[in-house]
Amino acid sequence: MKKYITYIFIGLLYQQVNAQVTGEVNVLDRDVFYIQYTPNIATEDFTYNRISGKLSIPPIRLKKLSLFTTIGLDIHQFDYKDSNQFRDVTALDKFYNVNLSLFANYKFSDKWSLNIMAAPYIASNLEENLTSDDYNFNGLAYLERTFYFKKGGYIQLDVGAGYLTLNGTTTVNPVIQAKARFNKNWSAVLGIPNTYVKWDINKKHSLKVLGEINDFSANLNGTNSFGTVNNVDRAVFTSISAGIEYNYWITPSIGVMLKATQSVWDNYELRNTDNESLYEFNTSFERPFIGVGIKFNPIRSLQNSLNPL
Repeated sequence: MKKYITYIFIGLLYQQVNAQVTGEVNVLDRDVFYIQYTPNIATEDFTYNRISGKLSIPPIRLKKLSLFTTIGLDIHQFDYKDSNQFRDVTALDKFYNVNLSLFANYKFSDKWSLNIMAAPYIASNLEENLTSDDYNFNGLAYLERTFYFKKGGYIQLDVGAGYLTLNGTTTVNPVIQAKARFNKNWSAVLGIPNTYVKWDINKKHSLKVLGEINDFSANLNGTNSFGTVNNVDRAVFTSISAGIEYNYWITPSIGVMLKATQSVWDNYELRNTDNESLYEFNTSFERPFIGVGIKFNPIRSLQNSLNPL
């Protein structure tokens, strides 16, 4: 029942489902490199922190075809409270998501394009040698229509389908998302995992009001029985949050970020091979998530122009 409530909530909030594909997937201002740290935040059962980073390789641009490659790493770390039965279980301390994003954009014209993304990734605690269960795949394909404003700016509407993972379940889902740059100061994105309204105050300062999903479904590689909880196949964590992000650009290309988001819905549980819950952790976080980071983006001025790249 919980799984269906999750899908309904996200559908109402974001209009599509597409969350294991993490990071800057549906954005107007994709950074060439960034690293972000979320310090410890506690529940009654555990404290949690996260380190994430992305590196984009220079694109290959042909006449109508552009190819983009991005490498990402997310490290999710848990420290269980003394009162929790998993306090001494090292197999549940740390989970990794190592991902590769291969994105192709083919322009039929300045208004229409076809976009395809393949996203193989490893999601595991990496306790032992890699197995086939550690490897996963997400992907999506969509048509994009760009509408131009007479005084500059544009709206891009995307419609397609994706093979995507959310809260431990991988299915084929519709993809409906939108990106808009209204003028030199205001832009917006509606989609998953990124939804935001952005205000570029000036060349050094910007603010975002955002909603986002932090989601992983990681294979337990190695030991999978812990006391009374046996035959655990994977750990599944999903956090839906909303808040604000502030960016300060030290130079035109190098910036720092501070983000604060409040949890809206959270779930962390251990599941068996049938994706059934074996143990559910308390996920009532005691305070908002705080994120700090540094980013590098030498083409930021082009991304902020009133014409799409």
